[in-house]
Amino acid sequence: MTQTVSEKRETHVNFCNAENHFSVLQRMRFAERLARIGYWELDLQSKRFYWSSEMYQIFGIKGTQISSRKNLFREQILPEDMPIYKQKIIELIKHQNPVQGEIRIRHLSGQIIYCRFTADIRGNRVAGTFQNISDWIHQLQVLQRAQKKAEDACRSKSYFLAQASHDLRQPLQALQLFTDALGDTNPSPEQKTLIKKIDDSVVNFRFMLDNMLDLSKIEFDKITPEYKEINLTALLKRLCSEYKTAASQKDIHIRCHIPLVWIYSDYLLIERIIRNLLSNALKYTKNKIIISCSKQKEYIVIRIIDNGVGIDSIDARKIFEDFYQSQKIANNRQMGAGLGLSIVKKLTTTLKGKIKMRSSVGKYTVFSLYLPHKL
Repeated sequence: MTQTVSEKRETHVNFCNAENHFSVLQRMRFAERLARIGYWELDLQSKRFYWSSEMYQIFGIKGTQISSRKNLFREQILPEDMPIYKQKIIELIKHQNPVQGEIRIRHLSGQIIYCRFTADIRGNRVAGTFQNISDWIHQLQVLQRAQKKAEDACRSKSYFLAQASHDLRQPLQALQLFTDALGDTNPSPEQKTLIKKIDDSVVNFRFMLDNMLDLSKIEFDKITPEYKEINLTALLKRLCSEYKTAASQKDIHIRCHIPLVWIYSDYLLIERIIRNLLSNALKYTKNKIIISCSKQKEYIVIRIIDNGVGIDSIDARKIFEDFYQSQKIANNRQMGAGLGLSIVKKLTTTLKGKIKMRSSVGKYTVFSLYLPHKL
């Protein structure tokens, strides 16, 4: 018999509905297996359990081998994890709110399975899920072991550099003495130029080495501030005078606005911070640097201002990171290792202070160091 168009359409719709209904069940079971999630229910009145097929897979048993009244949770959850599970169920029944947690069960093969479970209560039924997360846990454990190995290697490196600081500085000190001795031998103009280049290289090398050693000490927790009353004015004026000599050779003018200020802090760490900020300003300024100091309620504020190339918003978010150097500044890689401002940030934190920066590209940069008056 030939079907009409209407009959064909109705037959097709009925077929699709049946197919879709069958596919939904298949898809649910497939999703269970794929996600390794099993579903369970407990009827509180009859004390009967219902488990989905994936629950039996997780526990490693066949559904035909057990009674619907048998509580497999008690038998296969590891004894040391059972209090976790019981506590969650007590919370569920008492507060009527969904609960979740992580426990281990012993598969009938003897293998330990890590599971994340959920549970909720509706009327006389408690229902929930078990998800096998063993693969994820094992991957996490591998990553944690690798991370610990890397951290141990890093600490060993930092320990070596921290301990070797004296031995590493000795050859530089000797080289500095040799260049000073050469300068006293009445050298020719050509020799003076060469001695000056050697001396500048030694100074730059020492500065970068000091930064690397400081970084290693900080990473290895070897820096402990030695707090005492400090004449901050005298320290800043000494550094200002010292850097004026180096600045004058580059036609850079340094001005200081420093009132009489005392602070309870670590003298050497403050000096190290200011030296890094001044060295940074000397690299990038056009012709002017200003050093100022002022008092606020909780902090002494030291500002280093230069009229240099400035720092854009993208670089501003990264300048205090280890080894970061802007790609926008020509020959920036030749100006150091990118550790100066990172050291400033870490040492400032060690002194319980703050460092802030504001800048306008092509106009100026201001670094503001906030150090507490006292602990």
